[in-house]
Amino acid sequence: MIRPGVILAAWGALLALLALILLLFSPPQHDWALLAGAAVALAPLGSILLLPGARPESEPRALPESSLPTVVIAGALALIALGIAAGVWLVAVGAEVAVVGLFLLAREIRAQRRQRRR
Repeated sequence: MIRPGVILAAWGALLALLALILLLFSPPQHDWALLAGAAVALAPLGSILLLPGARPESEPRALPESSLPTVVIAGALALIALGIAAGVWLVAVGAEVAVVGLFLLAREIRAQRRQRRR
């Protein structure tokens, strides 16, 4: 099974490579900045996730089969990124969707903790 950190680090490295290629072929445009920004965010995050963490194996972890709030937050981040090109109004819509996603994520985490106590 591939660890999530490997996927994020590889995706960040690929985005950095694509940003460099785009910068070399079209320097006056700033389209490469979007790819470079995503690479700057993803590559270090993936590298941090590659570090081993302490996990007590004594108790099972409660993991949901699917999580709608994470999908909502990812969609919000995509809207914010598209808003850079489309306008401030789309950034505002993305921020509102992100707030809703964070609220739903907090509810999901609270429900998981309540379930674990039982």
